[in-house]
Parts: sequence; structure tokens; C-alpha cells
Amino acid sequence: MTETTRTVLLVILVAFIALAGGRDILRRERGKKPGLFRLTTAVYLALGLLLGEQGSGLLDAEMLDNLEPVLELALGWTGLLFGLQLEIRRLRKFPLNFFGITLFQSLATTLLVAAFLYVALGLLLRQEGNDLWQALMLLALVGAVSSPAETALAAAAGGGVKRRLARLAHYVTSLDPLLPVLLFSLMTGFYHSDAGGRLIPALEWTAASALIGLVLGLMFNSYARHRHGENELSMMIIAFTIFAGGIAAYLKLSCLFICVVMGAAIANLLPTSERIFRMLVFREKPILIVFLVLVGASWTPAGGSGPGTVVWVLLCYLAVRVLGKVAFMALARIYLGKDLEPGGWTVGFSLLGQGGMSVALVVNYQLLFGGVSSFVVVSVALLAVVASEAFGAYTARFALASEGVDKE
Repeated sequence: MTETTRTVLLVILVAFIALAGGRDILRRERGKKPGLFRLTTAVYLALGLLLGEQGSGLLDAEMLDNLEPVLELALGWTGLLFGLQLEIRRLRKFPLNFFGITLFQSLATTLLVAAFLYVALGLLLRQEGNDLWQALMLLALVGAVSSPAETALAAAAGGGVKRRLARLAHYVTSLDPLLPVLLFSLMTGFYHSDAGGRLIPALEWTAASALIGLVLGLMFNSYARHRHGENELSMMIIAFTIFAGGIAAYLKLSCLFICVVMGAAIANLLPTSERIFRMLVFREKPILIVFLVLVGASWTPAGGSGPGTVVWVLLCYLAVRVLGKVAFMALARIYLGKDLEPGGWTVGFSLLGQGGMSVALVVNYQLLFGGVSSFVVVSVALLAVVASEAFGAYTARFALASEGVDKE
């Protein structure tokens, strides 16, 4: 069998897995409330491990290199979907202090996780220099990201919820990735080969990434404002995301950030952007499944450090992340008293979920950086996503469940 034939057959296999998973073969009974416990990410990561070099070897390193455009497509899709939520008219419907508290707890959690893990990674990995700092920043940024899926599940699980608190939690979790994605782009510019670890070139590269995303958004708007069918729009979305990924790969910039800016430009310029958003959401699950399978295939769970190191760093990471989210959202009561009062100090437990954006940051990191530390931090980040998906909806339910209070 030639390499080309093998590649085509594996692409067909991965596509079949995506379509099968996207149709929910194990669909729950109609009318039954959604369960809070989920292991979707774990299942597809495990399937990727089985297909990768750690398992059968079907998706080896060379094959994964050939499939890199698929990863870029998934990255761009994730970024575009998030960017489309940044419509100014929609955000104005919420109090401005919601946005302020989102940025506050996100930045504070990033700094807290970075400070604690600097000691843990330095002692356990005995690494120094750029490799350590890049790994450290990845975990700090992923730790700041929350997912709205868990808050939505908690609200849909039945029983009363604190409506004002749930509204705030959903807002915060929806916009939580904004600052981490921006800081990741800044880190990409800082460690760019032409920046030399200097701040001004890092800012210039970040501005260049934003400009590329804006230009792509304007181009997309000029095409999409005319009447198109769904299939035409789908092909247009795929073309623009792959194009953005190619530019990012060539210039060694963050594809995720470029596509977030492109999505934000589309959301604020294109009157039919809501239609684009619905199409992306409708087709998101197969894309995410392919994403997870390819990530799992390239994953080396322990690397050369052994499972003990991964477990210790993971425990430190989870403990500090929970502490940061809970503590800093508790502080928010000072500024958002009437919105947070029903939840008290527990409101931070609604922010512990993580999802596709966390995995996207991990993949973007793998495409741009590497080093000895990457084996450990990638394992920690992925295992944390699995844990948060499994238990994040329970903690969100704990924070949002109503006990006869604030059912308005």
C-alpha cells in the first residue's frame, strides 16, 4: 500500500469516526434530562492514543504531519466560533462590570497558577530557560479558561437555579478564553525567532496577527454578504480557516488568535453573522471529534519524565486552579454584590469546566513550541480537561442550584 493510499484511507476512517460521533450513536432517550457526568473528551483522546504511535501506529508522526491542515482547520473553526460571540451590540446587553470581572478573575487566575507552578515545574522537571517559561505559560493560560457547556448543563438538569447568578456565570464562562488567547498570541510574538525575547517586537507580531485576522474578516464579509446556500458558506468557512492556518504556520503566529479576530470582525460587520454562528455550532461536533482524535494520536502521556511527575503537576495545577477561580470570584462580590449575593463564595465553582478552547491552546502550543517540558504540560492540560468535563457540571450545579432563593 502506498503512502498516499494509506493517508486517504486513514482520512476516511477519521471522517467516519467524526460522522458517527456527530450523530450521537449512543443518544440518550428523548425527553430525558442531560446527564452531568461526561467522558466524551476522554473517549476520543483514548481512541486517538489507540490509533497513534502509542497504540497501533496507524497515525504515526509522518501521517500526523500530513494531516496538519486538518488540525489548522479545527483550530481556526474553534477560534472563529469564539470570535463570533464578540458582537458589540450583543455584549452591550450585559452590564459593563460583567466584562470587568471576567477579565479580573481570568488575569488573576493566570498569575496565581503561573506563580505556584513556577516552583513545581522547576523542581520536578529541573528545566530552565524558554522551554520552562513556555510550558508554564501554557498551563497558566489553560487554567484561566472556562467553558459555558458545564453551566448550561447545570441549568438544564432540572430543579431551580439562581437565575441572575446563572446569567453572570454563563457570561463569564463564554468570554473567559478572550484574555488567555490574547496572552498566548503575545507569548508567540515574544518567542518568535525575529523578536529575540523583547516586548516591542512581541507587540508588533501580535498587532500583525490582529491585522491579518481583520483583513480576512473583511474579505469574508465581502463574499458572504451576497446570497449563498449553506453548502457554499460551509466551503467558504473551511477555505478561510485553512487559509488563516496556512498564514499562521508560515509566519509562526497563533492561528487561534487570528481566527478569533476574524470571527469578531465578521460578527460586527456582517448582518447575517448569526447564520454563520449557527452553521459553525451545528457542524462543531464532528470537527471537535477529529480534533480530539488527532490530538490523542500525537499525545505521549508521560514522555521521558514518568507518570509520577505528571500526577504531581496535575494535582498542583488542579488545586491552584480551583483556588484561583473560587477565591477571585468571591472577591467579585465586592463589585457585583446584587448579582453574586445569592451564590456567596461558591460562585467560582461554576467556572471550573474546560472545553474545546483549552484543547485548542494545547494544539497551538504544540504546533509552535516544543521541548522536554512539553510532554508533561500537554499531559497535564489534557487530563485536566478530561477531569473538568467529568465533574465540572457537578460543581456548577453546586454553585447555581437554587434553595428557594432568586428564582426570578
